[in-house]
Amino acid sequence: MDDRLSDRKKKVLNALVDSYINDAEPISSSAIKNNYMPDVSSATIRSELATLEELGYLVQPHVSSGRIPSAKAYRFYVDCLLNDCADSDIGELKTKLDKRMGSVEELVRETAKTVSDVTNYTSLMVLSGTDSLVVKEVKLVDLYDNTALVLVVTDAGVIKDKAVRVPRDADGNYIAIAERILNNTFAGKTLAEIQNLTPVLEDNIEGMKALVDEVIRLLAEYKRSRDTQLYLEGADKIFQYPEARDVDNVKSFVSIISKKEKLHDLVAGDDADLEIDVKIGEQASEDLKHMALVTAKYTMDGKEIGHVGVIGPERMDYKKVMSVLRQLVRAFDDREQQGDRPDKQDKHPDTE
Repeated sequence: MDDRLSDRKKKVLNALVDSYINDAEPISSSAIKNNYMPDVSSATIRSELATLEELGYLVQPHVSSGRIPSAKAYRFYVDCLLNDCADSDIGELKTKLDKRMGSVEELVRETAKTVSDVTNYTSLMVLSGTDSLVVKEVKLVDLYDNTALVLVVTDAGVIKDKAVRVPRDADGNYIAIAERILNNTFAGKTLAEIQNLTPVLEDNIEGMKALVDEVIRLLAEYKRSRDTQLYLEGADKIFQYPEARDVDNVKSFVSIISKKEKLHDLVAGDDADLEIDVKIGEQASEDLKHMALVTAKYTMDGKEIGHVGVIGPERMDYKKVMSVLRQLVRAFDDREQQGDRPDKQDKHPDTE
């Protein structure tokens, strides 16, 4: 916190930011007096506003107009909220999370849409933590016609399936032996361990090395696709806000959401020690001109599953967004404690 800010300056600053978030209009001293500080004179409030402007917290668009917050003011406002943020009612989110879902990916897609609907901003979710996923079982299903279906089951559910070639004269006995060898090779290992795996096959069975190599490639493809996957919902919601009247604001927004890799890094790159991370404007990232990004991590069974983010104008309703993300993280934890994880339900393979 800025040591130059007295308690009254802090109150004036928070009142102005709060009012501007609600009204999107320059705020006058009389508006602060009438709505927030009736016991303080307008002259005193004007003096405080002038000082806050000199300190870089406020901007006066025109000489005769009121003042609006700078990115520095939003940063101060958010830092105050991080220590005092009441939860809002997000019954819709809880209802969605209570639904039975067949995979983590399905849960993430549905959650991203609901977060966007509840906050009325663009939401983003990314999956992570693939290195720590553990292969529980590999199933091999004979499809006949010299093909078999490989199903890889991890502690996050059925993550991948793929049809593979088997020897022309393969029979049920071959499939059973191959499945045993696949499980001996992969079961109990993390994806990180499998990435560096050089399997030694004791059973010299035709086509077995090719089959094992195929599973390794299958898991590597899954890891690459999931580590870069980003789910985005509500991209058009920016046009509901006054900021969309400024062409530069729209260009900035369209530019950042079109840079999927950059956006993925911004969402997934929050501080490991923070429950909620808030990036505001160019001071946080040159890609966030006139915008803000609020992110949080979510976990299941103590493992980091991914990150959720909400992106919108700097004049974001931070109270609501931070409350929603806090409750979302708790809701994921509740699913874990209740044993209601997707992989503990009927699973549906994610095919591509």
